Amino acid sequence: MLRPAVLLDPAPDAKIATEEVFGSVVAIFGYRDVAELISPANALPTAFQASVFAQDIDIAPRAADRLDASAVMISHSTADRTDWMPFAGRRESGYGTGGIPYTMRDMMQEKMILMRRKDWRQPTNGR
Repeated sequence: MLRPAVLLDPAPDAKIATEEVFGSVVAIFGYRDVAELISPANALPTAFQASVFAQDIDIAPRAADRLDASAVMISHSTADRTDWMPFAGRRESGYGTGGIPYTMRDMMQEKMILMRRKDWRQPTNGR
């Protein structure tokens, strides 16, 4: 068992940088420009959610927009979610979208039945 840990600038090919971590561990990557940070994240085979923390709040939304993740939390942990929020994977991650309305839709099967009747009249004036 590991104690909670903060890892500063791990190697780009380290497991903490390339695999999903289940535990109280966070990897913090420094960067000179947003592209330097985004490219390795978008090159991973899996993508669920991401978090962006930045001293310059104007950088965070631009980074979030460029990240190929189903959800990006700005100044929040990816553990910060409620049931109404979609939870989906991209690339090799997940099986559809989770969250109450999305799961309900996945469990339903839509069907349309159209029947033409000789005695049917087109409604007029919205009635």
